[in-house]
Parts: sequence; C-alpha cells; structure tokens
Amino acid sequence: MITSFFAPKKKSGGGGSKRPRKDESGDDDAVTKKRVITPANSTVSSSSISKSKLTDEASTLLSYLHSHDGANTTWRGVLEKHFTTSNFTSLATFIEKERTSKTVYPPPQLVFSSLNLTPLHKVKVVIVGQDPYHQPNQGHGLSFSVPRGQKVPPSLRNIYKELNNDNNVESFTAIPQHGNLERWAKQGVLLLNNVLTVRRGEAASHSKKGWENFSDKVIQAVIERDANVTEATKSDSDSDTKESEEDDTDDNGTGVVFLLWGKPASLKAQTVLAKYNNNKRAAKHAVIMCSHPSPLGATKTASPFMGSKCFSRANEELVKRGWNPIDWRVDGSLA
Repeated sequence: MITSFFAPKKKSGGGGSKRPRKDESGDDDAVTKKRVITPANSTVSSSSISKSKLTDEASTLLSYLHSHDGANTTWRGVLEKHFTTSNFTSLATFIEKERTSKTVYPPPQLVFSSLNLTPLHKVKVVIVGQDPYHQPNQGHGLSFSVPRGQKVPPSLRNIYKELNNDNNVESFTAIPQHGNLERWAKQGVLLLNNVLTVRRGEAASHSKKGWENFSDKVIQAVIERDANVTEATKSDSDSDTKESEEDDTDDNGTGVVFLLWGKPASLKAQTVLAKYNNNKRAAKHAVIMCSHPSPLGATKTASPFMGSKCFSRANEELVKRGWNPIDWRVDGSLA
C-alpha cells in the first residue's frame, strides 16, 4: 500500500595557518557575502543557554538557527539544548575541522535553511532526503532542491514528472525550468535532510558524525508539537470548524503528513514514530511511502514513486487534518 497509518499505536585556531574558507562558488571567504535565507517573520536571537556550555563552533551553528516571533513552539526552543550534548559537540568539532581544510556544503548560514524557512508551528508535510548535493552551487539547505540557475537534478525531474502526471494536482500543468523548492518550504513542507552537511565531491562524507541524531530530534519535535493540545482545546476548535472552513486563510491543522521516498527515509521516520506506538501523538500523523524518485528506483518496488500520486494523496490527508492543501507549483506568489 502507498499509504499507511500508525495506529494509536567561529573558532580561531591556535598555531598554524589555515586554508581560507570557500563557499559553493569556490571563492575564498565568499561565504560571508552569500544571501542568508531569512523569512520575514524571523530573527536571529541569542541563545538562552549559557555560552559557557557551548563550544565556539556549536555556538556559531546555533546562531544561524532563527527564532520565529509569535510562535509558542520554535525550533530553537526544542533543539538548542541538543547543541550542548556531547554528540553535537563532537559533530561541531568535526565540521569546524572540515571547513578549515576542505570545501563543505552548504555554507554555515544555509545549513538550517529547511528549519528557518519552515517554522515548527507551520510544518504540515515532512519530506526526508539523505544529504546535501555535493557539487558546487547545488546544496542550499533544502532536500531535493537546488538554487535557481542550477541544472535540475534527476530525482527532482522525476518529482516534477509525477506532479505533472497526477490529474488530482490540477494547478501543476508544466515542468518547471528550475529546481528551487523554497515555495514549498514557505507553505509548510519541511525539506529535511538526514545529514545536513557534506564534503565537496564526496556523497555521504558527513554521515555517521552526529547529524542523524540531530535530524531525529527534528522529527521528534514535529511529532510532539501538538501533544499539548488538550481535549478541551480540541472541543473549542471543533465548535469553530464551520467558521474556519469558510476562511481560506486559516491554516491551523493538527498532525502532519510524512512523504517518505525510499528505504532510508522510511526507516528513519518510522524508527522515530515507532517510539510512540499506541500513543495518540503518532496517530495524528499520516505516512505515505513509495520508492525513491531517483532514476534507479522511481519505477521499482511494489510501491513505485512514478504513478504513486503521493502529492495529491498528501493533500487529501492534509485536508482531513484541518490544513490547507499544498500548492505544489514552484513559481508564483503566495497569499
């Protein structure tokens, strides 16, 4: 089956000279000139954690994780304690060393693009990728996405084809000429990679260094986000359902839809979800699984990506949970 549900079930070096930092264009220190993805309602705020508990590199990374004004639950609020753990300290030390001697993508200010563009309280779809694209000018912190002007990767081309062939996604009528998926992220699609950095030209070079634990924490935060919604709150919400349905701008659902493509993504998300078996938190979410959209897997397995209609199915599940559906086009203004 394509759809399944879980039942309630900057550190300065000491000694020798260091190689200048390079960004995706290959220019020395150009990383300081790059545009930082910053949503209009977001600000970079100081951590509430004592700086003495953070290494310099962990503090630098945390500084790029934005706070979102007006939100009761934020990524910083649920994740910043993780930056003080030995697991993340080790990861930060590794990344710092890598950046002094290698070219690492994406540049520091784009590592958390997926979280900064999609605030925790707005997440309604989760798509899990592996690690960033490892060639110049490709990775910019969103899984499956590349900046405008870059060649559309093969997996994303298949994603576009599936959208174009899904008759239930009526607005998607032409194959886009670019691969920038920021428009999805701004609508609540969390484009999360399992690993958030990579060495140039070496896929999976930063795997098993600590990012997997961090992205688990991200998924866990999504699952637990609505845990404090009491039955009384739910009753109040139900009484206002009719009024909300008449307001197209209302987008306040409960639960999310996990779009899981390929075995690694499926195992990762389901491993986290499995911790909530027989738990109402897991029951709030929908899981749609199929093969990976890459040319090697898009038409394979018992649940192939091509023909899965996973995008229209995701929208159906969103509506059931009180969310507005995603407009899967990558161009055009958003309300």
